[in-house]
Amino acid sequence: MMKESMGERIRTRRKALAYTQQALASGIGVSHVAVSQWEKEETVPRGENLLRLAELLQCTPAWIIDGDGEVFDHATHPHAVTAVPLLSLAQAAGWSGEERLRLQTQATHFLYSDTPLSDGALAVTLEDAAMQPDFRPGDRLIFEPALEAKPGVVVLALVNSHVQVRIYRVHEQRNDAPVFSLRPLNPDFPALHSEDNQLQIIGTLVELRRRMSQG
Repeated sequence: MMKESMGERIRTRRKALAYTQQALASGIGVSHVAVSQWEKEETVPRGENLLRLAELLQCTPAWIIDGDGEVFDHATHPHAVTAVPLLSLAQAAGWSGEERLRLQTQATHFLYSDTPLSDGALAVTLEDAAMQPDFRPGDRLIFEPALEAKPGVVVLALVNSHVQVRIYRVHEQRNDAPVFSLRPLNPDFPALHSEDNQLQIIGTLVELRRRMSQG
């Protein structure tokens, strides 16, 4: 029996786990064209793309490239994938209010995650440079509202009716409510304090997706 090619292994495994090319591409952070090229063997997945591909297909990078090693049985290793609505920062401003149901039902773009998430999870694309150098404009971030914000974590927050991504810092507890600030990593941007601004935490960061170059 002839050994499957790399592209055939990717395609067979993708279909066994019920991924579309688009869903697999979103999980990796590449375009669906890149996945199509891998399956046609026009290009080869490399670096972080290969590692993420192996993680999503529940196999080893060596199995993808050379067919070496074992592939885990899907029946004994269930793979639950959540479709997380990908919103603009302007849309995310309504996520904590009455707009959420409409945003969920009308969403047309999603990130697919195998992290256990609640129905309230959402994703946004970072638009400014306030979180550089660790986060870059264009990074896609998944936030979990059900996860309590702890000091030092990255949060999605409503700031005077605008949504921003910042680091959560607690200064003190006052009347059972925290006095806190939202701080950027980039010193060119100001810190925001809850005593001076209307601040509401929308969710805590659980995943970062950085768009990688294709191939």
